[in-house]
Amino acid sequence: MSFYELLGPTAVATIVCLVIALVMFVIELFTPGVGVAGATGLLSLIAVIVMQLGWGHPRVALYIIAISLLVIILGLIWIIRSMQRGRLSKSFLVLKDHSGGTSVPEVAEAKSDLIGKSGIAITTLRPAGIAEIDGKRLDVATAGEFIQKGASVTIIQAQGMHIRVRAGSAADVPAE
Repeated sequence: MSFYELLGPTAVATIVCLVIALVMFVIELFTPGVGVAGATGLLSLIAVIVMQLGWGHPRVALYIIAISLLVIILGLIWIIRSMQRGRLSKSFLVLKDHSGGTSVPEVAEAKSDLIGKSGIAITTLRPAGIAEIDGKRLDVATAGEFIQKGASVTIIQAQGMHIRVRAGSAADVPAE
């Protein structure tokens, strides 16, 4: 049985759709965007499978599915390996820089030494807002109550990036 006989009456259309799918997948690999080329390639591949299931041989459709999955898996392995150690890792497309800290170091370093310090609410706290404590502007939150802008606030809890305040100065706020 020859190659064209194996593909059935849709041999030419099958080959054309396979070539289109391959070309579209290669274009998708090298162009940024919304994936139009990849979607076109996927639709072409689905058309090949449907043509073979409907008018060709189901065995050929299974071979095409198996080969496509194998090529996709090998391609992903190659791309991941290249991003880690290969040519792609030296490309501008792969981000090499990393942040060693947080974007708000004062808040992230909020520790127990802030508890009991007083300041002024820069914005209305409903329940979150900004307060100035020891000359630093900090993102703070209340336990649920609203505190007007300009009111005195005291830190009652500082854990990680979360700072909780109450209205009043340090002398006015009872210990928890």
